[in-house]
Amino acid sequence: MPPSARSGGARVVVSDAGPLISLGRLDLLALLPEVFAQVQVPTLVLDECMARPDNADAQRIQAAVDRHWLVTCDAAPIVKDGLDVGECAAIARALQIGAGLLADDQAARSCASELGIQVIGTLGVLVLAKRAGQLSAIKPLVERLRAGGQRLSQAAVAQALRAADEAED
Repeated sequence: MPPSARSGGARVVVSDAGPLISLGRLDLLALLPEVFAQVQVPTLVLDECMARPDNADAQRIQAAVDRHWLVTCDAAPIVKDGLDVGECAAIARALQIGAGLLADDQAARSCASELGIQVIGTLGVLVLAKRAGQLSAIKPLVERLRAGGQRLSQAAVAQALRAADEAED
């Protein structure tokens, strides 16, 4: 997991759409500049996020770009079966600049890991934010994600809760 920017280990990550949409739904995109030095978003990923511009999460993502919490960038996507163009663009950009990858999709995470890219997902961002003192608890946020239809494995949730020093019921 990338170290927190607040702890002096500033880290640049390139984001795929999933974590941005999830954090947008939670209205927690402001956490990103608190835990990372910079979050780059390939234009192809931003296009995916803005596919439904009337959605609150899309509006929040656009506001995060306007506030410079997210930095748009160009990226020529790699070609990888089983991944969408946004995932391919985010992986390509992370490889190009030696950054970490912010992604939730398991196939994208596996591909990035095979290429030597450090990967963190939405749950990891919540854990980092709690460790940085930006959140008091992540469990209610995990419950909101699940209630909103986010598929999170029990193992991933249990690991995140342990990492955040929150006992699972």
